[in-house]
Amino acid sequence: VFQMRSISVLLVAIILVVVSSLLSINSYGKMLYGMFFETLSNKDVSMQHQYQQQNMTDDGCGLNKSPIVTVPKLPKWRNYTNEETKRYMEILKYVNQIGIDKRQQKFPPPIFSKLSCDKDPPGIRRVMSQYKRIWFIGDSVLRQVFSALIAQLLPDANMIDGVAERQGKNGYDFVYNHSKGNTQLWYSPSGRSWDQQERALYMNEFPDAIRTSTANDAIVINRGSHYDHRLGPALQKAVDFIANATTDAAIFFIEASDEQWPTSNGMFTKACMWFCKCEALKNDRIAGRGTMVDNSKNNRNITGDLNLHSYQNDKKLQSFYESMYPQFAMENSSYSILTNSVPSYLPATWRNDMVNSILQKSAPHIKIVPVWRQLVARELEHSRINGDCTHKSLNAVLAIGEQLLRAMVS
Repeated sequence: VFQMRSISVLLVAIILVVVSSLLSINSYGKMLYGMFFETLSNKDVSMQHQYQQQNMTDDGCGLNKSPIVTVPKLPKWRNYTNEETKRYMEILKYVNQIGIDKRQQKFPPPIFSKLSCDKDPPGIRRVMSQYKRIWFIGDSVLRQVFSALIAQLLPDANMIDGVAERQGKNGYDFVYNHSKGNTQLWYSPSGRSWDQQERALYMNEFPDAIRTSTANDAIVINRGSHYDHRLGPALQKAVDFIANATTDAAIFFIEASDEQWPTSNGMFTKACMWFCKCEALKNDRIAGRGTMVDNSKNNRNITGDLNLHSYQNDKKLQSFYESMYPQFAMENSSYSILTNSVPSYLPATWRNDMVNSILQKSAPHIKIVPVWRQLVARELEHSRINGDCTHKSLNAVLAIGEQLLRAMVS
């Protein structure tokens, strides 16, 4: 009887620990995604990330300046009207006709919906005609946005001399003709995955844009998707470099968009490439505590990527991220549980937490274009195809473009 009672007590204790852990993870996910929960406790609010503590509007788009909102309004999506659906199909046709982005979705999404704010996005032609040149410098997600914007300007936009080459890197140059004259629209690829030295950022395109731009020009840049948790310090260095740039041109920095890989935090891991089914981000993945899928049937067991991501055991990196998230050290200083995460124990917001904090403090002249929480609020899978959970369907790409247009006129 004594042994049975002891076992019962032990089982109850284990159950309480498990339940407590699950509640803790769910609470932490809500904390990171806190602006979506109207009933946060004072403790949760006090631990919200720095990038949430910024000037935001109440309409869910996060662009117009207003008093600081402790719990910003939930971004909302609405269904397309019939006219908007027709326009979407027209843009999709033009995107494929342009052909500069093979990653675009070839078919319409199952649900036609768009980000809904108090005010509709401004007309793209009116916004673009304000500038003489708009230079887009960034990764393939930004190329998707660029391609969709060009598609919306057709037939009044034309490619200049096919593929342009600037400083040895391929890019795309378009000219948009309008009543005020014309606007040059340039895209230059800049991503660490194919350019370890990041020459487009440090040596070529971005410095050229800073040097040659005038008050009549704009620079649109992004950073994030090519930096996994091992490259946190490199991302910090890159954003510091951008923040210190001085130019008369308007600079717009587009947040890293949500990734929908079925991993600990929705971010990419090698074993998932072309195999994993994409999933919308939920609380556990937002908190970096998501359950990882097992693709062993494809001989791609995701847990094998623990070796690839073993850098999360690095003491210097632990210290680096503890400075961003002190609660990690408080929760589990030994990291014995957290370091079994693939790709990492970091929350899904970590890139934007770092970037937005730097830009808000050091570069108020750079306009942050918020897209992460807007896309997550849709609560739907919106990736291009399964097996590629980083790139977006055209439906989501258009929402990012609309956020940029809002920022350009705000």
